[in-house]
Amino acid sequence: MNPQDLLNNPQLQQNISPEKLKLFMELANSTSPNTSSPQAMAESLKNASENAKQQGMDFSSAERDLIIEVLKQGMPPQEQKKVELLMQMMKTMRK
Repeated sequence: MNPQDLLNNPQLQQNISPEKLKLFMELANSTSPNTSSPQAMAESLKNASENAKQQGMDFSSAERDLIIEVLKQGMPPQEQKKVELLMQMMKTMRK
């Protein structure tokens, strides 16, 4: 996915603070859609979350879900299903 497309995404512009959007853009710039697997995407999101915490920010559950939905848009359908399964497993483990 082209990071510029993310910057122009109205969902992100309206629902995520500029500081968090900047961090998200850094993540998008470091993640190539051609080489990203669901596992790589999860690792990148984990790293972004850790970086955000170090900067005094925290992504809400809704923000994480929105970011994942936007990132999935550039993936083939079978990879999207893998991401959904992975996210469901993570949510189950948090309970």
